[in-house]
Amino acid sequence: MKRDDVPFSHNIGVQSSDFEEARCFINSRIDDREVSPLSASGNAENLLTWQPLGGTTLFGAKWSEKVHIQSDAQSTFHAVMVLSGNIHCNTLNQEVTPNSLLLIAPGKLADLVWEKSTKAIVISLSGQTLIDHLGVPGLEFLRDTTTLVPDNHQDAQLLKNGIECLSQQHQICRGNINISLQKQWESLLVTQLSDQLHRSGTENTTILPGRIRLATEWILTHIREPMSVCDLLRITGASRRSLESGFRTYLNTTPAKFILCHKLKGVRELLQSDPDISIGDAAFSYGFNHLSHFTHQYQEAFGELPSETLRQCRNTHFVRPKKARLRTV
Repeated sequence: MKRDDVPFSHNIGVQSSDFEEARCFINSRIDDREVSPLSASGNAENLLTWQPLGGTTLFGAKWSEKVHIQSDAQSTFHAVMVLSGNIHCNTLNQEVTPNSLLLIAPGKLADLVWEKSTKAIVISLSGQTLIDHLGVPGLEFLRDTTTLVPDNHQDAQLLKNGIECLSQQHQICRGNINISLQKQWESLLVTQLSDQLHRSGTENTTILPGRIRLATEWILTHIREPMSVCDLLRITGASRRSLESGFRTYLNTTPAKFILCHKLKGVRELLQSDPDISIGDAAFSYGFNHLSHFTHQYQEAFGELPSETLRQCRNTHFVRPKKARLRTV
């Protein structure tokens, strides 16, 4: 990824000097934002690109003018990485310089001034994505402040490397990264961000005591097989009380809920990636034998029926979106 490039150029959302068009594109995909140009030096074009990764979306952006971007309280977790130029975060009264990382927690406002021609990547992480990835029932562990991670910090460097590799794959695939690879990239990026996502003073869910880690790894390895808490007691040698306590302390859930969460997640991934599969076959492959009960659990976990998930997959598979044409100069 060259310094002057805006990544994800095969998926262009906006290439126009019209700021209202740019605002509408942003607001159709993430929380509402006001986009106000602060200069007017010519007719250069704004460029907004994007790359979906399951429940996560990455946006590449270059503004033609100095621009002020504001939002109400966000419903998603945002990460902003500057590639070149400068962004001023009014909330922190700090500069976001190249390769540093700005994290904006759910419930917080985005209040940013982008200098003219600044290029950056914006990552939008949905709450459900984090729940799915971490296997937890809620997001109480999320940090609740806006935070700046300097460019020399390991987490910022890892994320930069991940974005560069993803950008290369985007170019090779001409923007058509398949669903299974999108999921892998999403998991990698969330993992790279996981330390920074945690609220100060909470345990890091990626660092687990030996028996809890053994239990979670065994669950994920055998997720399609019938399993129970008794199996975990046998595998780990832990008492039921200590196992239950460990899961609550380090994962904010119970062993049974952790198993259910990841079985449901497995079914969801099948429905999102295979348009020919039936809901029954997907559910049975993860041990759900009563479809009505499964459907209720699925809807409770993901906020939609399994039939809706499958319909979205089929629509995506059979109807490819039209790509915006690059304007010739």
